[in-house]
Amino acid sequence: MNDPHPQPHDGGARPQHRPYWKRMHQSPFFWVAAFFIMLAMTIYVMTDNLSIRPDGKRQQPVPAVAP
Repeated sequence: MNDPHPQPHDGGARPQHRPYWKRMHQSPFFWVAAFFIMLAMTIYVMTDNLSIRPDGKRQQPVPAVAP
């Protein structure tokens, strides 16, 4: 009666819950987010640090010291 953690009446057979970091890989939201992150990284690398514009011309470099 004074037990702070009462046992369930089903004989103690509790379902084992996996940690969230293992369960999140089952979520569609995780895989959609992972896809968009990989897409963004691929675009960043393929456009040479986003210096290539859609028209195919490179962006002019910014001078280190203003005139």
